[in-house]
This record gives sequence, C-alpha cells and structure tokens, in this order.
Amino acid sequence: MEPDVTIREYRPKDLEPVLGLVRELEAEMAEKFKTRIKSGLEDYRKRYLNPANKYKTWVAEVDKKVVGYLIGYPSLGTPEIDTMYDILPLPPGRLPAEFYMQITFVSRPYRKKGISTRLHEAVTDYAKKMGFREIYACIAKWNDPELRVIRSLKFHSKDLGYRYRLSLKLEDPESVAGEKTNK
Repeated sequence: MEPDVTIREYRPKDLEPVLGLVRELEAEMAEKFKTRIKSGLEDYRKRYLNPANKYKTWVAEVDKKVVGYLIGYPSLGTPEIDTMYDILPLPPGRLPAEFYMQITFVSRPYRKKGISTRLHEAVTDYAKKMGFREIYACIAKWNDPELRVIRSLKFHSKDLGYRYRLSLKLEDPESVAGEKTNK
C-alpha cells in the first residue's frame, strides 16, 4: 500500500529536513563508491535552497515529514554552463526554453512507493504551466532507479557516454497561447 504523500514546493522551514536528506544521500554515495564524499551541505544551504537564486525545489511529505526532494531550474541547455550562473543571465521575466531536473532523492525507507514518480510528475506539470518547451535530466548510467522512473514517464533517452540525457518535449507554449486567444 502506497503512503499518503503530499508533493509541494519547498518552503524555508524545510531547510533542516532537506539538509538531513542531503546527509543521508552523501552517506549512501560514500558507501556505494567506497570513498569519502565532499559534503555539499553548504552549497545546498547557500545556493540550491536560496530563494534568491534560480533553483526550484519540491518536497515529498509523508505524515508531515519531508522524505524526499527534487531540485531543478530553468536551463540554458547544458548543465555544465548552467552551473556558472545562480541568477539567469536573461532579461527579467524571460525564461529559457528548457527546465533541468538536477537531483532527486527519496529517503531509503520510502523508496519503491511511487514518491519519486510523483515528484517528477509535479515538476513536469510545473514546467508545462510555466511554458517551458522541454524538461530534461542527465543521469549517470549506474543510477538504475532514477533511470527507471524517468523512462516510465516517457522521457526520450540520448546516450552521452557515462550518462544519459533524458528529455520530454512539452506543448509548444505559442500554440497553446494561440488556442486560448482564438476561443
């Protein structure tokens, strides 16, 4: 039986619970790769979870407990270039055509319950509503659980060597706007 899950946008009061999940993620990565992982807690605190920056975060709650998150942002098309800018280098009010899903994490006891899928669906709905033409993620080939979730949502895959770029074309915002004004 799937738990009662609420997916919603991140709020500042979610900072510590999300940072707790980041610690859990880092411990899992250290265990998986048998190496010490440089902590990204300060990057999350000052960059990814800072409402003044371009990043958007959604959280998954079960019984009012944050058990997962997904972070994404409006993208210029290449994550390597995107990470150079915390504020989009575009005129105010103008968004790029793509939305990038950077990272998703669900706490181990809550996995295989549809929570990651629900997070991805919420972000895809957001991207459609905001008028993005494409939503995508770049996922390492070893990350089978994430690849399964994204592929189940009909994202198309392109092999980039050590990772895949998975993308989903969304409705063309101009044709939608044209339909709305013609009715």
